[in-house]
Amino acid sequence: MNYRNYTTPEAPRSGWHWPVQWFVCQLTAILMLLLATGLLMQAQAQLPAPVSKQLSRYKIPESAVSAIVMPLESSQALLSHLPDKARNPASVMKLLTTYAALDILGPAHTWETKYYINGELKGELLEGDLVIRGGGDPYLVKEQFWLQLAALRELGIRKITGNLLIDNSAFDLPVFDPAQFDSQPTRLYNVGPSATLLNFNASRFRLRPNGRKVDILLDPPVHNVVINNQLKLAKGRCRGAQSGWSVDVSNKDEKAYVVFRGKYRKGCGSYDLSRAVLESEPYLYGLFVYLWRSLGGEFSGGVGHAEVKEGAEPVYVGQSKTLSEVITGANKYSNNLLARQLLLSIAYHYFGDGASVEDGIQSVQTWLKDKGLAMPDLVMENGAGLSRHIQLSASDLTQLLTYAAKSPYHPEFMASFSLGGVDGTMRKRLKDSKPGVRARLKTGYVKGTRTLAGYLRADSGQDYVVVLFIQNPKVNFSNGNEVQDAFIHWVLSTG
Repeated sequence: MNYRNYTTPEAPRSGWHWPVQWFVCQLTAILMLLLATGLLMQAQAQLPAPVSKQLSRYKIPESAVSAIVMPLESSQALLSHLPDKARNPASVMKLLTTYAALDILGPAHTWETKYYINGELKGELLEGDLVIRGGGDPYLVKEQFWLQLAALRELGIRKITGNLLIDNSAFDLPVFDPAQFDSQPTRLYNVGPSATLLNFNASRFRLRPNGRKVDILLDPPVHNVVINNQLKLAKGRCRGAQSGWSVDVSNKDEKAYVVFRGKYRKGCGSYDLSRAVLESEPYLYGLFVYLWRSLGGEFSGGVGHAEVKEGAEPVYVGQSKTLSEVITGANKYSNNLLARQLLLSIAYHYFGDGASVEDGIQSVQTWLKDKGLAMPDLVMENGAGLSRHIQLSASDLTQLLTYAAKSPYHPEFMASFSLGGVDGTMRKRLKDSKPGVRARLKTGYVKGTRTLAGYLRADSGQDYVVVLFIQNPKVNFSNGNEVQDAFIHWVLSTG
């Protein structure tokens, strides 16, 4: 830019005095320079009309909302409403945990479950104990566990005279109370982490009308879950599969006693109910006994604890899914337990045995500092977002998503988001607009908080990072969805 024309002492024809003209021209030049370099941000501060309309409908104040719409290829936001207000991000916190895990551990990272012999192997007879040392595998489901036990059988082990010993020393975890968050201790989202996590601690109860009664089948059919079926089959149409009956769970001597009471309507047909009725170690023990015997093995021992001596050699090492596969479950389906395990896996990477949740939080904070991603408002608790005490600002999350979009691991990270109207937590939403791959989003919900973050491609072809936090006692899951949908449609059509 040639500033000489703006510094001439010649008086303008308008009659302005030349110093005034010179000052205006200088100011204009400075403003243009700031805009060109992205130092002056011009963004819509008011919420879009469709979003405001939905908020007004449910009497949610606009001050309860933080929203950012940021083009990926620009530092000039399309929308920036209360971006620096720290709020509860709910399950959107998983985006920080999963991306940090990707960058720290790498997408091909795997976990190991190691098997040791504490005794002497004589042909097919193990005179002693079988020891399982967990490595924190987040996705060790029953099918994979069956394959690992089948590999032990292929080594020649058939009968075990001792006990099953569990080594959980990889993680240092306090006693976990699954009822602490919302007094629903058997819900799967409340299951606590473990170095030997197995099958998400999930027991599936299959209710099936059969003649004049209701059958209840257990999957997996472990011996230490005892069902007391007091259900009565009632006639009539279904008024909700879980209406008219209840489930009570009590635990004693590493067994779960599950009582079903009430009336189950025939019109409901078959129904599956998944619950966590055993703690992690009794669950592992029960599933081990069932699968080992199904493979033709013999075992009549109990369960205990052991720490493998340093230098001991395992007889078999089971491998897990890759990290890139695991984060898909964490984000696309909002699995709290996977995110908890990932935070501990980050801690283990830096601290080794005895890694704690606090170590994981410290590791993430150090990683953010090393990457230049300042998040002064960040408060983490478990990496999953299942908390009423965590905090994050929309601007901090936007910073992370923008950084991730330009990283080598962006394809793996993007693949973990739900596709609008296609899969994950967004499968049943946005079907009318069919955004498909144009909407890659992660949602979150705890009571009084509904959140959304991810990537959108507008009708114009422009790609955006989007973040929407709503925190107010009047917001719930349903009306929060309506506000989110209005926000998404506005970005798609306006951006």
